[in-house]
Amino acid sequence: MALRVKVDEKGRITLPKEVRVALGIRPGDELSIDIVGEKIVIEKSTNPFEKLGKLLGDISFSRKLRLVAEQEALKSIRERLSKNAEEVSA
Repeated sequence: MALRVKVDEKGRITLPKEVRVALGIRPGDELSIDIVGEKIVIEKSTNPFEKLGKLLGDISFSRKLRLVAEQEALKSIRERLSKNAEEVSA
């Protein structure tokens, strides 16, 4: 889906309705904006702990294992942010 939008005088764009509907973006949602090469990548932000909860579903485990899983999720996010920062500065 390739859509064109215009940037207003304050540097803002409006996400077309088709994009908002396709990604389930609602007022108040947070988006992540990355620069990859000469492209802007906009993604719907997700709470890593919420995502982890959905992935694990009803699985029960100890607090210690949950802490390890949360730390791995944070590590993954930090690595991704670091990689993106390196691409931007290159």
